Amino acid sequence: MDENLESQLKQIVKPYLDRGRPGDYEHTLRTIGYARKLLQHEKGAEDIVIPTLYLHDIGWSQVNFDDFVKAPSLSQRIDAASVDLHMKHGAVLAKIILKKLGCSTEIAQIIASIIAIHDKPEEIFAMEDPSATIVLEADYLDKYGPESLLRFEDMFGTRFMDQTDKNEIIDRLRTGLKLFFKTRTAKSMAMKLARESGLFSQG
Repeated sequence: MDENLESQLKQIVKPYLDRGRPGDYEHTLRTIGYARKLLQHEKGAEDIVIPTLYLHDIGWSQVNFDDFVKAPSLSQRIDAASVDLHMKHGAVLAKIILKKLGCSTEIAQIIASIIAIHDKPEEIFAMEDPSATIVLEADYLDKYGPESLLRFEDMFGTRFMDQTDKNEIIDRLRTGLKLFFKTRTAKSMAMKLARESGLFSQG
């Protein structure tokens, strides 16, 4: 990816991400690190994957996400209206930002189409687009590392893993090892992160 474009994107997205959920900017940087590792071993276009990840969560800055962070259970968080809204708003914002940066309409449309469904694994995989797959895998890998569990505490409160949905959260992450990752590299990375975070020793 063009270094100048990436530098501009990094600066542009930070204010949006800082207005989003706690830790969204740091989350974004981690996803990009995961994506670079995936791209070393799996098919995918860096010029699509990296910009998409910089932009994928900027939509949280445009919505009220109380229904997400204050939801009393995991199932209610997954179904929160703000989850769909942040993808919708993020896709629109991404096209505006990319146009200002001089990206082609075609590239901007591809990136926006991924952002519009990036939290829906089934729909991403149905695209049969290696770049979209890596975007989702890099994003979902950040649900598994130790830093991510600390981020969940910042987002949902320090006692979120002690509440009634603790087992539901653990089961969702364990099941996700098979559902969220398609490439061999991502599956291996997810398993390693799960072990490091102590996922298999909980529940």
